[in-house]
Amino acid sequence: MDDDLDLRDFSDVTRLFPLPKVVLFPHVVLPLHIFEPRYRQMTEDALADDRLITIVQLKTVPDVGGWTEPAAVEEVGCLGKIIRHERLADGRFNLLLLGRKRVRLRCEPPSGRLYRVAEVDVLDDLAPGDSEAARRAGLVDLFRRVVGREHALDPDFSKLLNASAPLGVLVDVMAHALSLPIELKQSLLNEPSVEKRCGTIQDLLERLEQIAGSAPRTHPFPPDFSLN
Repeated sequence: MDDDLDLRDFSDVTRLFPLPKVVLFPHVVLPLHIFEPRYRQMTEDALADDRLITIVQLKTVPDVGGWTEPAAVEEVGCLGKIIRHERLADGRFNLLLLGRKRVRLRCEPPSGRLYRVAEVDVLDDLAPGDSEAARRAGLVDLFRRVVGREHALDPDFSKLLNASAPLGVLVDVMAHALSLPIELKQSLLNEPSVEKRCGTIQDLLERLEQIAGSAPRTHPFPPDFSLN
């Protein structure tokens, strides 16, 4: 998945799918239901070409009514690849989109299409400076202590914890699995440094471990967030 062969022809111009309060991380799968005409067109174009779509979060979501287009979006999104699709009889789609790479939006050129496109820079992970194996082992042990003891972990997630996946992959999947505030998820997506992302997740889990250890067992756990 990480050899990037599927991205070798990526031109740095990507279809945009702005969504409210949705952050996609690399290495995770997002189910999508496509029904608006502009995004049906986007999906048709993607399926006929490179199958790539970038999920980017809307900066603000009005409480009442709609917003003026083009709505403001975050500077960093996630390039995703359609790995499975179902075309419905009325023209809608069900998709599974696999997150591939962080991307920073440079500009939005005219596309001549119903949907928006952007020129982007791919943000590769900045590797941790110390022993990745040691950091990974410590994070997995902490996650199992804090979350695994209270929740039945998904078999695929347990397999990832037992495997030797890169630390960057592990941290991104944890950030997706934990129901964190959307602002925190966006900040984790913005951060290319694996070490900094790992530190943020580790600090959160350590705080939860302290709270869980001192709280009565009748209190809900985790107190601030739980597995999706």
